Amino acid sequence: MVMRDCWHNIEKSLGDRYPPLESPCCHTIKDAKDIHCVCDRFMAHELTLISLSKFATVTRACGNSLHTHSNCVGCYIFI
Repeated sequence: MVMRDCWHNIEKSLGDRYPPLESPCCHTIKDAKDIHCVCDRFMAHELTLISLSKFATVTRACGNSLHTHSNCVGCYIFI
């Protein structure tokens, strides 16, 4: 659901890191019980299309942020 609802926010080239709080993307992020588990579910081909730093920023902007220094599919989050 994250790829569907947040695509325009986490896409490498065009993504807008700050979705409106009432957007489908933020609803999906807020509803995630364990946002870190979402990292482990990105597929290899999806990782070539998205920016993990944008994903981390989106989680923070939507109020369900990844923990600083956490590992998201091999990349450490520093925000």
